[in-house]
Amino acid sequence: NGLDAQKLNAQFATMTSNDSCTSGAQACVSGAFAQCIGSSWELTPCSSGLSCFALPLVTKAGTSLACDTQSDAEARFVAAGVQGG
Repeated sequence: NGLDAQKLNAQFATMTSNDSCTSGAQACVSGAFAQCIGSSWELTPCSSGLSCFALPLVTKAGTSLACDTQSDAEARFVAAGVQGG
């Protein structure tokens, strides 16, 4: 889960709101939650002090996208047994 979330965050870091997308896809773009509507990203900013991250799930396989603090996101990766997010 940790490695999968790291891979997603690396992909998200290169994305912009102008990139094309597949309708229904979700991502973190420029620190905001992004949902693809048609072929365009619709961004929903996180609350102040938070950024969007792909985070490893704890109790089952997979990842989730969430608005979180940088420090809490990093702690979740450490808990998942990987360094960095």
